[in-house]
Amino acid sequence: MSIFDEIDRIMRRWQRFFEDLEKEIDEEFRRLASQQYQSPRRPRFYYYGFEITMGPDGKPVVREFGNVRGRKQGGIEVVDEIEPLTDVVEDDGKIRVVAEMPGVEKEDIKVRLSNDNRTLIISASGKDRKYYKEIPLPAEVIPDKTKASYRNGVLTVELEKKDKGRGGFEIKVE
Repeated sequence: MSIFDEIDRIMRRWQRFFEDLEKEIDEEFRRLASQQYQSPRRPRFYYYGFEITMGPDGKPVVREFGNVRGRKQGGIEVVDEIEPLTDVVEDDGKIRVVAEMPGVEKEDIKVRLSNDNRTLIISASGKDRKYYKEIPLPAEVIPDKTKASYRNGVLTVELEKKDKGRGGFEIKVE
C-alpha cells in the first residue's frame, strides 16, 4: 500500500465522519428551532468549526472550536460560550497565544494564568457573544512579564518562559 492509498483512506474516513456530524448538527438545529419557548439561556447563534493539521508524528490532528459540542453519550449540545480558535506558538524563551474572538470589546476580555502558571484562561462576555477557553502552556511562564493585546477581533497574549532556552545549568568541562 502506497502513502497515497493511506492518505486516501484517511480522507474517506474523515469525510464520512464530517458527513455524519453534519447530519447530527442539522437535526439538532431543526429540533432547537422547532422549540416554541424563549429561554435567556438559549444561544442566539450556532458556531462550529475545525482545523486539521499534521502532528509531529505524521498523523492528522483535528481541533474543534465553537459552541456546538459532541456529547459523550452521543448527540450534540449547544452551549453559551464559544471556544475560540487558538494557536500556541513557542519561540526560544517566549510563548505566544493567538485567539480569534470577534464581536467583543477589549474591556469585556479577561485573561489570567492558573496558580501553577502553566494554563492560560481566556474569557469574554460581550453583548452578543461569550468566549471561554483554558489553554495548556508548553512551559511554566513568568506572570509579571505577560502582555496581552486585542485588535480587529484577535487576542494576542505574549508570555515569557520561566526557564528560557534549554534549561539547566551549564557545567564547564576541564
